[in-house]
Amino acid sequence: MSEHKRWGARSIASLIIFVLAAVITIPALVGHWGHRTVIDSTRYIETVGPLAASPEVQEAIADAISTAVIDKVDTQKQVDDLLTGLFPDRPVVQNLSAPIAAGVNSAIAALVDRFVASDAFQKVWIQLNTALQKGVVLILDGEQNDTLYLDGDKVTLDISSLLGDVQTFLVDQGISAAANITIPDNDRTIVLAEAPALAQLRFIYSLASPTLIFLPLLVAVLFALSVWLARRRARTAVAVGITLTASAIVLTQAMNAGETAFVDQLANTVFAPASSVFWSTLFLYLMEGIKAIGVLGLVIILAGWLSGRTSSARYVTGHLNRGLAEISGRMPEGLQGVLSGSIEKVRWVIYAFGVLMILLTDVMSTSSVLWTSALVAGLLTVAQLLAVDPRSAVVQIDGGEEIVIAEVTEIEVT
Repeated sequence: MSEHKRWGARSIASLIIFVLAAVITIPALVGHWGHRTVIDSTRYIETVGPLAASPEVQEAIADAISTAVIDKVDTQKQVDDLLTGLFPDRPVVQNLSAPIAAGVNSAIAALVDRFVASDAFQKVWIQLNTALQKGVVLILDGEQNDTLYLDGDKVTLDISSLLGDVQTFLVDQGISAAANITIPDNDRTIVLAEAPALAQLRFIYSLASPTLIFLPLLVAVLFALSVWLARRRARTAVAVGITLTASAIVLTQAMNAGETAFVDQLANTVFAPASSVFWSTLFLYLMEGIKAIGVLGLVIILAGWLSGRTSSARYVTGHLNRGLAEISGRMPEGLQGVLSGSIEKVRWVIYAFGVLMILLTDVMSTSSVLWTSALVAGLLTVAQLLAVDPRSAVVQIDGGEEIVIAEVTEIEVT
């Protein structure tokens, strides 16, 4: 009865820990990405910096700046005033002013395009995004700066520095009228988003910020503990794999919905051509991580199935173990069965090593998961080989159950 109660308590604890790990899996992935990409200033600049060279982004920014500058320069009026002083004949002025103004506007647009494609813009882009990243962190901390600030519930970006650099560039290129441009405050700002739930976000950030980078490791530890406590470890491992794969699917759907909403929001603005590029670039590391978690889930499902007690799994593992026993029979006697008494502990060490390798990679990706899985599988095979004693031909599987994989007389020991 005591044994039954002990296992019952362990099963309950395993279930509780499993549910907790499953609940925080998605927040852990998103939080880890946020900490590495948004809160980490270096990684943020590395992420969004290349956008300055994106043709879509350059086109969108050039169109926005050209429109703002041309509206404020009012070339039509300036050409009219100039021609009126030269030609007293009003019809002549009217016939000449429109094409001349159009030519000046085209020249301004061309100069803005040249500026956006220049190294000077690259520097301005980095400076603007550096201030933007710092502003995001300050807002989450309950403060704000002059570049990114709150206007009610609206998160607003001030682009005065960018417009100022464009003005200077245009003046240097001979458009002296650009020096007289006075852009109203409402044209110097861009509303990036509305954040009516900002207070809740700040509260969550204040609680989770110190642990965001460690949340994936916490999830891995909780899942491992759940498997270790479970009576049916193979089944629990399969459940872990299913949870990870399902989380990846849910997050992928959520990201697709978010991208659609983001693109639709900018559909009727000059930033429409750059919306998809900006989204995919900003969330590049998160999407890579989501794919990697999905693949890892499939790998764990396969590993759990192979460790299970189903007839199909036993058939496969039986053949594998018989092959290992034959190989072990040809090894030096000093190596035969050297790990037979500690194979389960060795497996857990290998599993922990694999998880750490995946979590500590700079960018979690499908390739890193597959390579790590292959390495873990290789180490497990070597450990299993060293655990087989061809003299007894007994191997421990599924948390300690012993099965006979071959009779001693069937193995030729040389």
